Amino acid sequence: MLLISIMSQTMSQSNMSQPDWAAIEEKTLHKLRAIFHMQLLTMNIINCNTKEKMMDMLNTQGDPMWTPEYILELATDNKIKWVKGSSDPTPYDTYQEQMNARLAEILCG
Repeated sequence: MLLISIMSQTMSQSNMSQPDWAAIEEKTLHKLRAIFHMQLLTMNIINCNTKEKMMDMLNTQGDPMWTPEYILELATDNKIKWVKGSSDPTPYDTYQEQMNARLAEILCG
């Protein structure tokens, strides 16, 4: 009986120590939205036209642990939400897809 109790405690403790990947991704997406919004407002994003420049900017302003592969996956899956100017006539879904495609293109280059 004691062995079952210890195993049960160990299993519940190991489940508790596992990271919440959905929460981490949500936080990352929120941070990316804020970074890209500021970059668009200041028009500095124009200078991030290579993989190295883009990742330098993202690692400096976001998280130094972000990899090009991770950001590329988010962009390819169209998960990154972009802030669109109110005067832009492009439908939001199209705009988001285009921005994520361009980001993916930069990160692949």
